[in-house]
Amino acid sequence: MIKLELEISEVDYEALLNLLPQMGEQLRRSGNPVGMLLSNGMSTGMAKRVLSTLSQEQKDRLAADLINGNSQKLIDKTEDLARQNGVGLKIASVEATAR
Repeated sequence: MIKLELEISEVDYEALLNLLPQMGEQLRRSGNPVGMLLSNGMSTGMAKRVLSTLSQEQKDRLAADLINGNSQKLIDKTEDLARQNGVGLKIASVEATAR
């Protein structure tokens, strides 16, 4: 087995706002408070205001929760991209943590 780690140094959190409505369920399951707000019908405009008040650590946790909530999609897309480039591989897991 090979372990590959990626460290993300910068995230466009404004772009994440466009994805929040589709990811509310994953955020709720992770216990992220933004997920609870989304389940109560929070608009993207309101999400933008909430995001602007979060600390960098809280924003990083939000991004990690979104990645973890969509890990299977990331695995599928990465395996497809590798296959398209002539590399057959099977990814066991994708997990993000905020530091």
